[in-house]
Amino acid sequence: MKRIDKIYRRLLHNFREVTLNQLLKIQGNSAKEIAEQLKMERSNVSFELNNLVRSKKAIKVKTFPVRYVPVEVVERTFNMKWNTEKMEVDELHQCSGNQKRVPRKISTNPLELMIGAKGSLKKAISQAKAAVFYPPHGLHMLLLGPTGSGKSLFANRIYQFAIYSDILKPGSPFITFNCADYYNNPQLLLSQLFGHKKGSFTGADEDKAGLVEQADGGILFMDEIHRLPPEGQEMLFYFIDSGAYNRLGETEHRRTSKVLFICATTENPGSALLKTFLRRIPMTIHIPSLEERSLKERVELTTFLLGKEAERIKKNLNVHIDVYNALIHSATFGNVGQLKSNVQLVCAHGFLHHLDRDDVVELTVRDLPDDIKQDWISSSKNIERSKMISEYVNITTIISPIVEDETTKIDDDLSFNLYDLIEEKVNILNKEGLSKKEINQYILTDLHLHVRSFFHQRTFQNYNLLKFADDEVIRLTKELKEVAEHELNCKFDRKFIYFLSMHIDAFLKRGKQTDVLNAQETDEIRDTYVKEYQVALIFKDKIQEYCRVVVPEIEVIYLTMLIQSIKSLEANKRVGIVVAAHGNSMASSMVDVAIELLGSTPIAAVDMPLSVSPSQIMERLEAKIKQVDEGEGVLMLVDMGSLAMLGTKLEEKTGINIKTISNVTTSMVLDAVRKVNYLNLNLHAIYESVTKDFTELWGRTPQSPGKQKALVSICTTGSGTAKKLEEILTTIVNQAADDPIKILTVSSIKLANSIKEIEKEYEILATVGTKNPKINAPHVSLEVLIEGEGERMIHQAITKGTVPPGDGLAGTNIMVRELCEDSLKKYLVFLNPYHIIDILLEWLQTIQDELGIMLNNAVMIKVIMHTAFAFERVIKDHPIAFSEEDAIDDQLKKVYHITERTLKPYEQKLGLAISEDEKLFIAAIFAEELHGQMF
Repeated sequence: MKRIDKIYRRLLHNFREVTLNQLLKIQGNSAKEIAEQLKMERSNVSFELNNLVRSKKAIKVKTFPVRYVPVEVVERTFNMKWNTEKMEVDELHQCSGNQKRVPRKISTNPLELMIGAKGSLKKAISQAKAAVFYPPHGLHMLLLGPTGSGKSLFANRIYQFAIYSDILKPGSPFITFNCADYYNNPQLLLSQLFGHKKGSFTGADEDKAGLVEQADGGILFMDEIHRLPPEGQEMLFYFIDSGAYNRLGETEHRRTSKVLFICATTENPGSALLKTFLRRIPMTIHIPSLEERSLKERVELTTFLLGKEAERIKKNLNVHIDVYNALIHSATFGNVGQLKSNVQLVCAHGFLHHLDRDDVVELTVRDLPDDIKQDWISSSKNIERSKMISEYVNITTIISPIVEDETTKIDDDLSFNLYDLIEEKVNILNKEGLSKKEINQYILTDLHLHVRSFFHQRTFQNYNLLKFADDEVIRLTKELKEVAEHELNCKFDRKFIYFLSMHIDAFLKRGKQTDVLNAQETDEIRDTYVKEYQVALIFKDKIQEYCRVVVPEIEVIYLTMLIQSIKSLEANKRVGIVVAAHGNSMASSMVDVAIELLGSTPIAAVDMPLSVSPSQIMERLEAKIKQVDEGEGVLMLVDMGSLAMLGTKLEEKTGINIKTISNVTTSMVLDAVRKVNYLNLNLHAIYESVTKDFTELWGRTPQSPGKQKALVSICTTGSGTAKKLEEILTTIVNQAADDPIKILTVSSIKLANSIKEIEKEYEILATVGTKNPKINAPHVSLEVLIEGEGERMIHQAITKGTVPPGDGLAGTNIMVRELCEDSLKKYLVFLNPYHIIDILLEWLQTIQDELGIMLNNAVMIKVIMHTAFAFERVIKDHPIAFSEEDAIDDQLKKVYHITERTLKPYEQKLGLAISEDEKLFIAAIFAEELHGQMF
């Protein structure tokens, strides 16, 4: 017997003697109930039940959860012929002929239906039940949990549970209020909460009921309660105490309301809320993050979200286990909210690839967005993770549409059907004659715009920009906004004025814009964003006319990028920012200003009271760096140079690429956040831009007695090599110096005159490069710098003789790291270049200790490059052969065994085993160096 026939027979059997009242009460069987009876997978049962609906043999009843009943059972029980045009109904009552409609009541405990009810949410559900039942009217609750963890959903389920338990009547109000919407406007807040009387303020044209009045006899959900100002908290706790209130402008009439409050926050309530307010909220409930949930729960959440997308598409999904693997581990910072966003993107990709199929949409690795796919490809734990996931899903799992009951479902983020939009756009583009490849690229770009913007976008508050940009600049920006809207035929909100004002203000104050893009990149921007570039040229003319300055071409390119970024709101992976400063709230204050003024970004503060130990500082920094990392590295802005020295150790601990800038200020934090959010620069480009901008500002501030210190980089052309040399020197300076040191680049052709001019203004600590100017300062040639000793010499020149740390990773590996990074970023396809360099540097330290040798930088670079590509060749399955059999002597064999033994833990870490021949090549490099150091 086929599976579908077994399921249909079970349905018939379950309702063979059902009465009308029984059928109206239970409404049918759920997929889970049938699966447990037949000992089948729920997803497979759901698939076949939906096939029965399509074949008009069963009716789908969209309760919570969805239920199914055979058509013949309904026809027999109702004594009527079923209308087969209507195979999906909200409830059977409406189709029961002349039968009296039974009042609707939730028949299943909504809290127990939540994923994790018997696991990670068990304690939270127990607390919620206790709060709802507490006499006489329940306890007010505070939900704590990170962004995207499901606090709003949990609040809604508490409301449904109160109805289910007869604590609230069916149809009782559930009102949601986001406190951030009325931040810093007490009068408007008062009006929203308690209502107002006609004429109580300008614009109050009629009497209006407030939220506490609308929520009478029900629940008022206060989201982001930490954004409620102290005045607002005081208003609320007076109402909580007495249950009485007045509308704004009303004095003679005293009103009462019975409201149960559920509040939610992502912040520490002890520091974000008044103690007097907290005392009125006795029940605190922690909602776990996605990371705190078990693998089983994460699989169930992913399955549920996929089922919701299947309902949108109106097709079944056939999901490969690798897609589950990638999705479950893709939500690194946004919890269930980000997981939902990623599921929508994957389904949208799959839907686009299977537009020609009516029955099912297959989701495979190729349907993963590039960033999720890259993370999945580069992970060494995929086999282990897939094995664990296989306990809960098959190699391919069929997922059918999930429809929640109207009374229990949460409003969706997307107010339109994304899949209808895709079909409509594909049809339009087909008619215009575009190729399938062009259409796919166009639609996929659009998908990222729509889906990601819903997750990342935040309400933008109206803060005092005048503190950070001149009034004249703001007036100019408003004119530019009108120009952009006219030329691009679109509307911008006030974010445009904020970001463009700050950008222009920064350009005017610094006098010039640092060029961190090469010619190829700038040409690509001009060609890609033609309209935006034309608008930026108009901006250039107006800025030059208005401010009487010369606007260079690189600034036009940046304006183009800024216009495009604000226009599209496309949220790619961004560089994270950690601000660390000594004192009780110095870092937090700077971060708060940046967030309030520039909106959401991956940024965190680390406040360091003087009582905190160094080990605690390291732990806090490590935690915050992991928190803000989205895969593009982290920029650390610190107040003292001593903190900058921790960058390498933190890189080692976290495996995250980190750049550090000292002497942090609020302006520096704002500049970094602006560049992260709206210029889409990578970590290196942001670091270079912020460093140069603020080094120039430091250079123009009054100096203490004596000249400003400088390092001079000398190069033949002053272009490519000079730029790389400048990067390396900047990294060394950041590790060695507490005070600002200028890095100057000069051409060796004009060296004689240039060096004399520099000596007049600066104290030259050392010169580095292709030609020795023969002045009273140490000179380091490129050869010496590359070999390793030069880095130590520069460090000694900066610190006046202090020797840098000699632990290998923290001391002499800047050159190795910088030079290897450049090559590996270009040529590695599957491996993460930053991660593999960290691993191989650690291994090199071990093998040097084992062999009793010291490798210079040139040899270390050679080994790292060879070994990194050896690991890459394992993935590609293209190992190279060691053909020099006669060269394998006793010494090489001995070195080979040490190489093999020390490399093994790192092979296990990466999940990749290098071949014997590859290891012989590596061992031969060590053997040659060992032989050279013996003689």
